[in-house]
Amino acid sequence: MFLNRLQLWNFRSYENLELNFPLGISLLTGENGQGKTNIVEAIYLLCTGKSHRTNREQDMIAFGRSWTRVRGENRQKDGRHTVDMVLQKGQKRRILVNGLAISRIGEMMGHISSVIFSPEDLNLVKDGPAARRRFMDIELSQVSKQYFHALNEYNQTLLQRNMLLKENGGGAALDVWDELLAKRAEPIIRARRRFCARLAPEAAQAHAYLSSGKETLRCEYKDCTQGADDVEGALLSLLEKNRENDQRRMFTTVGPHKDDLSIHLGDTDLRYFGSQGQQRTATLALKKAELEMMKQDLGEYPLLLLDDVLSELDVTRQKLLLEQLKDVQTIITAAQPAEALRHLDATVFRVKKGKVLEK
Repeated sequence: MFLNRLQLWNFRSYENLELNFPLGISLLTGENGQGKTNIVEAIYLLCTGKSHRTNREQDMIAFGRSWTRVRGENRQKDGRHTVDMVLQKGQKRRILVNGLAISRIGEMMGHISSVIFSPEDLNLVKDGPAARRRFMDIELSQVSKQYFHALNEYNQTLLQRNMLLKENGGGAALDVWDELLAKRAEPIIRARRRFCARLAPEAAQAHAYLSSGKETLRCEYKDCTQGADDVEGALLSLLEKNRENDQRRMFTTVGPHKDDLSIHLGDTDLRYFGSQGQQRTATLALKKAELEMMKQDLGEYPLLLLDDVLSELDVTRQKLLLEQLKDVQTIITAAQPAEALRHLDATVFRVKKGKVLEK
């Protein structure tokens, strides 16, 4: 997979930008606040339909402008793919895939795919369960349109059930919504189970490399049904059991929206008892595992986005990460090139005040 061209109009600090990326490694350098992360954000938007920095689309529109447009051209084994997105204040986003308008965001998934690693991701292990659910959901959505659609359907049903709980406690109508929620939860839970069954050995292998085999990483999906064969039936029973609690708290307290991915070193729960170094090494292992799993699913490596993350790692971890970038198109942002970057064969771009020049 090769992102060879990115075009931006009125996107954040860029009035008009066209970047042609080479194969291999591209390094975006420049002082903080010059627009390096804006480029990564635009690429990620074309991959997932979302920013990794904000939930507000209007934040991505340049100050004083009413619209922005982002276009990417990607080459895969099956040929050329383009994704073109326009965001306009007060209007629905417009998306073209290979020149054709699409009505559902899930239809753009897979045309440009990426794994992103930013400083916020270094908190993946120690943050709450929402961060790890997002980690699972983003990877699964990029390789499976079915998962993306199933997740959206579940979230819409969850929203309706929660609104019912807030309005009048739900009453007898909850029976219908419980059945629908349990039905729509099943494909999500099963897909996450399969994902984690694959993730565990990949992450353990990556961690063994990063830690020189000193520690064993364990990952396990903690789903609300505790591994029940009859997922739908088990969740329906849980919803009925927790109904009074849900009515009192006015939201749904059980379901895949509350599940977690547990991460241990041996018997040690890294979220609560891991050192910062252990947590960061585990996060690196998870990201490397994600990269390898996406390669297996897509038949080629996705794009790797390293957004100002190297400065947060010690020299050893920097080198261990960069040593594994062979055959992966990688875009790295860094205010000051880390020592480990100085020995890489990379194309360097200088970013300054919304302008990009190749050095």
